[in-house]
Amino acid sequence: MSTHNHTYSGVLTFLLPSLPGPGGPGLLTILGLTYSATLLGNGLILLTICANTYLHQPQFLLLALLATTDLGLALSMLPTILDALWLSVPTISRDVCLLQMCCLYAISTGQSSVLLAMALDRWLAVCHPLYYLAFFTPSRLAWTSLAFILRATIPLLPTPLLISSCSAHNLSLPFCFPTEVLQLSCKGLSWTYPAVSMLITASMDIVLIAISYCLVLWEVLKRVSPAGQHKALRTFSAHLCALLAFYGPLFASVLFPKSLPGSLASLGLLASPALHPLVYGIQSHRLRHGLFGVLGCPLTSRVASRPKRPHS
Repeated sequence: MSTHNHTYSGVLTFLLPSLPGPGGPGLLTILGLTYSATLLGNGLILLTICANTYLHQPQFLLLALLATTDLGLALSMLPTILDALWLSVPTISRDVCLLQMCCLYAISTGQSSVLLAMALDRWLAVCHPLYYLAFFTPSRLAWTSLAFILRATIPLLPTPLLISSCSAHNLSLPFCFPTEVLQLSCKGLSWTYPAVSMLITASMDIVLIAISYCLVLWEVLKRVSPAGQHKALRTFSAHLCALLAFYGPLFASVLFPKSLPGSLASLGLLASPALHPLVYGIQSHRLRHGLFGVLGCPLTSRVASRPKRPHS
């Protein structure tokens, strides 16, 4: 009788899995290192871009938006992951679960939008450089950011009406992922709404990102030398790995939310935020220069060799 009252009362509770679970301490150590790399790398990128005015350009402002979404994704998952680590029977209330679910949905959608904007930014800079500075004005960047926010939040409006708990309220992930939580709903196929919405958004972004990168790669391979082509291919491969690290776990979590252990699913969703500072940030010379300045490291410069004196 108490279980029945607990499940259908006004204050609903979901049970979280205890970590580390399958995979043991080794997987938990990798998860901790990934979390540390995510927070440290993206935090340094944000600090560097904010502290250096010469980095206030469209390319780096979009990188700052990406770092913000990476930090938001990691921090929104952190409270329940810590509960799953420290508590023997971790639980989360309905309202907190709804808040975390909306945050994960909005941040994931916003992150996909920022990756699309970065791909279009590189396509315009490489293929149409004369129109680049004229197109990416501060006002247009502000309107683009507003469009990202509306795109991520408007689909969330009917979500509070869909969530409810039936007799099965055990979650397989240490956080409230939208598709898994709504699978426990008593309202039929309400879980298909976030799944279809996320899949359509991500699929459209993937197609446009692929087209943009292919056009950029084709343009670069036509113009630059063999050494430059090799560098462009390495950069393209790194960006491709970062995109796979983001969209792969996202599609797996949407389509098969209960197929992966909690630690492995958390590690998969945190893989791309940990890789983004390395793939998109460290490769830029100007960003490295600003990072060294923020950290207070002396900048090494090449000293021209003195000309040899003629022998007497």
